Amino acid sequence: MKKKNFQIIIGILFLIVLYLPNDYIIDRVASQWLLLSAINLVALIFNLFLILKGKLKSFKVPISLKTISILFLWGVISIFYTKSFQITVIDLSRFFIYIITFFNLLILFNEVEISFKKISYLFAILFIYEIYFSFEALYIIMSQGQYESSMAGKLMGKASNINVTSFSIALKVPFLIYLIFKEKRNYLKAVFISFVILCYVMLNFMNTRAITLSNYFILLLIFGFSVINFNKKVFLKSILLILVIFFSFNAPSLLDRKRSDKNQELISLTTTNDESSNQRIRYYKAGIEQIINSPVLGVGFGNWKLASVKYDKESAVEYVVPYHMHNDFLQFGAELGFIGLVLYIVFFSSSFLKSLIDFKKLEIRFDTRTLVVLLFFTYMFIDSNLNFPFARPMIYLQFLLFIAYLENHYKKESI
Repeated sequence: MKKKNFQIIIGILFLIVLYLPNDYIIDRVASQWLLLSAINLVALIFNLFLILKGKLKSFKVPISLKTISILFLWGVISIFYTKSFQITVIDLSRFFIYIITFFNLLILFNEVEISFKKISYLFAILFIYEIYFSFEALYIIMSQGQYESSMAGKLMGKASNINVTSFSIALKVPFLIYLIFKEKRNYLKAVFISFVILCYVMLNFMNTRAITLSNYFILLLIFGFSVINFNKKVFLKSILLILVIFFSFNAPSLLDRKRSDKNQELISLTTTNDESSNQRIRYYKAGIEQIINSPVLGVGFGNWKLASVKYDKESAVEYVVPYHMHNDFLQFGAELGFIGLVLYIVFFSSSFLKSLIDFKKLEIRFDTRTLVVLLFFTYMFIDSNLNFPFARPMIYLQFLLFIAYLENHYKKESI
């Protein structure tokens, strides 16, 4: 088998992991970890064999891979002081799967040349497949009666819950926007605009406030892009896109008075009687307190689920305690100290910063590809601060795929 064909097959298998069938699977996330392990084992053995034979293209190990590897080793050290050896080993094994996935994806994109337009079409195809199942569920619900906000969980499609689905769909939007700007054929522009409309209509029905907050940041970034890159064509396209996103996202709420207003959802985030907001603030305060109490070592990788008990015991309902902090950055800080927090921030942002900034010329790039990177990073950053995508392979695999692509192509192309 040709090495290029092998890399393509591995890439396809990674994508299949994203959309495992829900039938006959009790724990979807566990199944994803299992399949990722098997795929990475085969890919790693083959790639190491090619490396030893000198048959792979040489590439410089990026800062992102170095940083996440150091972070993993720092987590391994925590085995010696962690509260639960078993939990740490289990979580480290999953962390290691991510590192090997990232390594294999770096090799894939180093061996297989893919243009930014092609990677955008790939995400567009994934978008079509993913959103179909959510609209299918919505159609079934509405054919049986009126849709209510409490039914949002039924729209999760191929994901494990509605929050994962909403952000997984949203992560595809930047690539649809790129194709709207770059596709020369008008009928295809119309198709991608219709996809954006369908996307934000569905995100309205999914009714997650993290997405509502993210979408308004996205609108501001698109407007800023149109002003910085001011020319008549780009400005008009950007304004049209802003209007399309805004009205698509708000139209279902405006047409149905029983549905919650998206602006009111944002306001509710700041109220003191909002249970979800208060819960997250409580978690964040506990995480910050833990970082202050143990700034160097933390409680040990994966052990926040145990350490959180003492912080949240007064507010816990029966035996329910915080399994995740709903903030990946703070959770790394609480588990691995300030060093772990800094290392994760460097890993998370390095690929995007290299794509946004030309460090040789000390210039910020202002083009459509940069907008895609910025929008993708914004969705991922907000999700990482309000949820826990690191523990969700469906989201994190897409993140690793895109930054692996950026690491291999930001020098080769004028991003």
